[in-house]
Amino acid sequence: MTGPKPTSYREKVVLPVGWEEPDGTLYREAEVRAVTGGDELWIGMSQQYARHPNDLVYKTLLLSRTVTKLGPRTSITPAEISSLHALDVRALEYAVYKLTYGEENLPPEDPASPGG
Repeated sequence: MTGPKPTSYREKVVLPVGWEEPDGTLYREAEVRAVTGGDELWIGMSQQYARHPNDLVYKTLLLSRTVTKLGPRTSITPAEISSLHALDVRALEYAVYKLTYGEENLPPEDPASPGG
């Protein structure tokens, strides 16, 4: 089992469905890093989260900060995260959680819940 990783560490993630560019090019590789206190502070102070303080907005904003690469892109926006397939979002969340808290602290998979 592996523990939390420093925020300088990057991990590649293969997206189950993939992110599609407007020209139709499909990318299935992304890269993520662990969450920092600055990420959480930024989200807490954001106008979008202040207007809609819920888990979906939080996760979208968090992934826009912790996904360091999506296909060839290295600057990821909340709109790009929102355009991803739900399975891809789930894969990214899982990878970020694992880097931040360690594999031994992953929540158990629940086949009855959305996303498994």
